[in-house]
Amino acid sequence: MGETVEVGLLGPVELRRSGAAVPLTGVPQRVVLARLALARGRVVPVADLVDALWGDDPPDNAVGNLHSYVSRLRRAAGPDAIRREPAGYRLDLPADAVDVARAEELAAAAREQEPAAAARTLGAALALWRGAPLADVADRLTFAPDVARLTEWRAQLSEECHEARLAAGDAAGVLPELEEAAAAAPLREAPHLLLMRALHGTGRTAQALAVARAYRERVVEGHGVDPGPAFEDLHRRILADDASLRPARTAHRRTPANRFVGRAAELAALRDAVRAGPVVTVVGPGGVGKTRLTWELLDEQAAAGGEPALVVELAELSVPGDVAVAVAAALGLRAAPRGGAAAVTERLGTDDALLVLDNCEHLLDAVADLVAAVLARCPRVRVLCTSRQPLGVPGERVLRLGPLPEAERVELFCDRAALLRADFAATDPVLGLAGDVCRLLDGLPLAVELAARREAVFGLPQLRDRLSAGLAVLDPARGGTRTNAVSATVEWSYRLLDPAAQALLDRLAVCRGGFGLDGLAHLADDGDGAALLAELVDASLVLRDPRADPPRYRLLETVRHVGLAHLGAAGEEAAREAHAGWLLAHVTGLVEHKVRRDADVSAALRREMANLQEALGWLTAAGRRAETARLAALTAVLVGDDPHPGLVAQLRRLPEPAGPGETEGLLALAAGAGHFIGGGMAEADRLLTVALDTLADDHPLRWAVLLNRCSNAMFTGRVEAVQADGRAVAELRRAPSWAAAMGVCCAALTDAYAGRPDAAQAWLTRYAPQIAAAEHVDGFVPFTRAELAAATDPARALAEYDRALADSARIGQTYFQIITGIGRAAVLIRLGRHPEAVAACRELIAGLRRTGMTAQTWTTLRLTAELLGGLGDAGAAAAVLAAGEADPLAPAVYGPDAERHARLRAAALVPADAPAGLAQTVAYALAALDRHG
Repeated sequence: MGETVEVGLLGPVELRRSGAAVPLTGVPQRVVLARLALARGRVVPVADLVDALWGDDPPDNAVGNLHSYVSRLRRAAGPDAIRREPAGYRLDLPADAVDVARAEELAAAAREQEPAAAARTLGAALALWRGAPLADVADRLTFAPDVARLTEWRAQLSEECHEARLAAGDAAGVLPELEEAAAAAPLREAPHLLLMRALHGTGRTAQALAVARAYRERVVEGHGVDPGPAFEDLHRRILADDASLRPARTAHRRTPANRFVGRAAELAALRDAVRAGPVVTVVGPGGVGKTRLTWELLDEQAAAGGEPALVVELAELSVPGDVAVAVAAALGLRAAPRGGAAAVTERLGTDDALLVLDNCEHLLDAVADLVAAVLARCPRVRVLCTSRQPLGVPGERVLRLGPLPEAERVELFCDRAALLRADFAATDPVLGLAGDVCRLLDGLPLAVELAARREAVFGLPQLRDRLSAGLAVLDPARGGTRTNAVSATVEWSYRLLDPAAQALLDRLAVCRGGFGLDGLAHLADDGDGAALLAELVDASLVLRDPRADPPRYRLLETVRHVGLAHLGAAGEEAAREAHAGWLLAHVTGLVEHKVRRDADVSAALRREMANLQEALGWLTAAGRRAETARLAALTAVLVGDDPHPGLVAQLRRLPEPAGPGETEGLLALAAGAGHFIGGGMAEADRLLTVALDTLADDHPLRWAVLLNRCSNAMFTGRVEAVQADGRAVAELRRAPSWAAAMGVCCAALTDAYAGRPDAAQAWLTRYAPQIAAAEHVDGFVPFTRAELAAATDPARALAEYDRALADSARIGQTYFQIITGIGRAAVLIRLGRHPEAVAACRELIAGLRRTGMTAQTWTTLRLTAELLGGLGDAGAAAAVLAAGEADPLAPAVYGPDAERHARLRAAALVPADAPAGLAQTVAYALAALDRHG
């Protein structure tokens, strides 16, 4: 059995490995660990951790100090427990490794149990508390909300435990604890209500009434108001010796066929909505789990001793008039269709009741009419519906149910697969494959459960591959009703749409990764489509991302497949032409924004990355050469700031330019940029030269060709080529000011790297107007100043690097942030600030692995070799440098860098376990960094 790592927050912050406490040296480590653990596996931004540590007064080197604290925590918790992500850090432990999550699991389990068992389970949850939550960091302002929440939650769990013990008939046993709880919280209503019930239940009614009288006096004196309605109701029932206060029999509950997985937040939201009333509709696509969530709430209420709900299944009904008849029948009445609603409302009258109507979407008008009548005539009845679209009645609360989050969908798959195959084991490889399968199914619970059944037939690798290929492996071999076949659930909803909405859905199916209102305008027949989109969202066939701004929508993959099947060949070609037209308009606008160096260009590009790949792939396959060239070239101009491996790979696979003309020149630009970013420098130089020879001298994208070729030449050490292209772009009339400055900076940097600082400075002086125009536009000018100052004035260099990072981050320049980070790390190494440098190199390598930027990765690995040499790890340094020398894709090294590397190589023999190639060297370097913190 592997080592376990656990974090405790329900008391002083605690870290345990395999059950043994691990010492945490100092409050900062506890603060960082607590903030990461409270995030429940989500990424905590660096800024949030800095705020948690120092509030409004961080030190000058706050980020470096944070990296040191995290490194120490890694040593304490294990190297894999804390992950560095682009935006911050993440605690990578199982959910139940944190005691808060274990307590939540126990509390959730208690809701499934009879009172006696629930009391034991809640007692186990309460036993996880070791004192006040976050006791040794509770004085930090950042934890105040968490301390308050956990403190209140413990009180609620105690009350639920006492409630369960009362329901189990243990009034005498729980009485002393309730007396203590009421004394500890003299103005809290719940413990006093429980104490009154326990006293009355043990025959001490006079004492129960005395408790009520004293509580009322305290509340009136403390708040100037009377106690709430629950208190008044219980007081009245005690005076009347209400039989319901006697020890109750446990209500009968249906036994679930299998375990309810996930949906804790949705269940809580549904619980609150039903309490608030009067009508709640759970809305979502077919197969998303609306009915199961509803039954989970009903089971929970039954377990708590609530009145049983009246549940009416509408799935098999087809005639609107049968809705009221079915509800009447469930009430034990016989009614004709015409008098059904009157019979229902008369029978319900002024009773307290919960009416549940399941699967309403195909009879919406009839259901809405009945619900409106019930709400008008039965003031104490609450209505809960499930439907693929809202009813539209006044006062309706809509709870939209989306696909399961990734962790919950994988848990569901493994749970169901284990029921069907006793030897199913959720190992790490199995969890990875299960995650792939669930992503292909959009996390739709019905589809996930069906896939789990097929796992026993195909095995996970085959199941994933068959789903990836679009094979119909989930539809049942027999009994293919809409409740057990994924495609049938979508077709059911599709048939309920009017023809215009069906047509729009079909065209939207060509989108991959979602779409915004601009995409809708291109794909809708009328150039708008807003009203039809609203219908599709209401029908749960299009999902709106509630977090996106501007608004964003998407189709589940199962819905996409149905829409594409309905399109037909001619319809699909027209839809894909419109889709490509949208993406071309999108990137044209983004290039205009990039020329002005507006913010958010990279974010807007990332939003449509999947659509860009889809459109570019279709145009290329369809032989639309001119459209392919235009879209690819504009995309290449954009992707340089924020490389995306999949899109870069597509650019590298573009058709070979053939002959003269703008189309061929644009193809050469796009493919050349792709090869440059991906590390194919010789091919990049060839293609970019073709582009320069082919495009007209006044072509609006000529500056982009020059800038890419100039940057590419830097990595091959061709100083004269860099300076020639840098000068050309600086003097090009149509070049944006920042591009002209970048050309000058590239030329200056080649002199700086060759050990000629005066010549480097001369470039900046000669082209001072271009530099001044771009001084505050992006990060490249301050980056260049930092590089020039690095050898002689490291403090100034660090300040310029920080400015470059801030400017690059403002406009989303991932590429500039990376190269600036490389330069900054180099200065840290030469200053001997090794802990910060270790953290910086580790972060850079991890980020570069995701971008596919080969040249920059090798530059960072060589820098890491210098760091390892400074740390006394000469063998590892020699191994990394030797691997770079052997790889033809590694950039050239010249000037002082080459001299330093030669000295490092001579300091030690290359060890026997030395890596070969980029992937092995990355893993080797990261392992070496881990040895040093």
